[in-house]
Amino acid sequence: MTRMTSSENPTNPPAVGRPPFLVRRRTMFTWLIPLLLMAAVVLLKRGDGGVPAYAAGIVLVFLGEVVRFWAAGYISKDAVIATGGPYAYVRNPLYFGSLLLAIGYGLVSGLGWGGVIAMTALFFLFHLAAIRYEESFLKVKFGQPYLDYLARVPRIIPSLSPRTRGDGAYTWAQAINNREHLSALFAVVFVIALTVCRVLVLKHG
Repeated sequence: MTRMTSSENPTNPPAVGRPPFLVRRRTMFTWLIPLLLMAAVVLLKRGDGGVPAYAAGIVLVFLGEVVRFWAAGYISKDAVIATGGPYAYVRNPLYFGSLLLAIGYGLVSGLGWGGVIAMTALFFLFHLAAIRYEESFLKVKFGQPYLDYLARVPRIIPSLSPRTRGDGAYTWAQAINNREHLSALFAVVFVIALTVCRVLVLKHG
């Protein structure tokens, strides 16, 4: 993790304007969208894809959390710019992990391609706004070193080979400090809830 430190006072971060509505209300939508997905499962009574699609969804959810845990163990939010580990392949590995989760949830739901497309579209709707805002903040805070990093590393879809030689090491404590275990717990609970809804719908629908 290359340490791109800032001369800014940490208690007075650089001004980049007020966050957009979707960024300010992202936590609310993070809870609302899963509830809407479960409601769709119950109301639409679909079981598209069968076991193969369900299994693929479980695999994607698992991989998404693996990526997120890997990224969370490197990042120290707003303190330094992480360029090692997954950040050598993609600038936003946490969001890439969330994309895998979104697609996985769509498959687990049994709503077929419609569910996958809807979850993917909602992911980009809410997360691209956050990514753009965060990048604006980091450009101001870290300056040219961050601009150089942006020029080399893709935004969301990882490259096949590392684009930087960032140093640093993964630490489990940092991942926990970033509360990634709560994200993993939510993923497990949500998959169980979707599964129960899907089984009940197929059994009584």
